[in-house]
Amino acid sequence: MTSTITRCERCDLPTGQCPHTRRRVVVRAEPDLILVSRTNTAHLPGACHHDAPPDYRGWGEIRGVPRAWERLGNAEPIAATGGDNPSRVADKRCRHCASSY
Repeated sequence: MTSTITRCERCDLPTGQCPHTRRRVVVRAEPDLILVSRTNTAHLPGACHHDAPPDYRGWGEIRGVPRAWERLGNAEPIAATGGDNPSRVADKRCRHCASSY
């Protein structure tokens, strides 16, 4: 049985081994601050404005929790670490914030 190697049309190297076909992995920096709304939804500051009060009274904040935004995207609840209401627990990401991040 013969395997067929896909090659780059520009330089004839095997696909993935040349700069023309190599895929780049985008690694984003984790947000420094995640806001937790009264509905326990995680928001990124400035990413959406559909539900944000001007003073964030009653909201929590998540700071210093490793990979918190990523973990929220995997449906892992994350407890607030501060803010006006540090007893909040984010259990989902805002879809508007997630799409703009």
